[in-house]
Amino acid sequence: MKNTREFSRRDPSKDRPFYPPSRHSHYTSKAEEVKIRPQPLMDKCNPLCPLFRCGKEALFIVNKPIKGRIVKVAQCRLTGGDCISGECQYAGCKINSLLPDGKCVKALERKSSRLSDEELIKQIQAIEDFD
Repeated sequence: MKNTREFSRRDPSKDRPFYPPSRHSHYTSKAEEVKIRPQPLMDKCNPLCPLFRCGKEALFIVNKPIKGRIVKVAQCRLTGGDCISGECQYAGCKINSLLPDGKCVKALERKSSRLSDEELIKQIQAIEDFD
């Protein structure tokens, strides 16, 4: 009887195990494919934002029941309480949009780009007066 290994039709370079792309760092993840945007609270930094970083890696997210609803809350392992986000000395942002006073630059940009109706009318009148 002939040795079946000698006459195998399988390619020996493909004998290694197959790992799905999610296990390798050189593949793009779903988070990279979907554009991540900042999620500030009003104009303040939000610790639940996907771009928020803790310098001490002490941030963890907990589901807490508040008034009959389950809400995600950011907690700090150092203090044992709620995260104070932008006011903490270890707080950071992945895209460097955290200001020293705890405000988010991206939120301020959005706020300044929106004009109220009164400001828009004033600008139109100024242009008409100029002509």
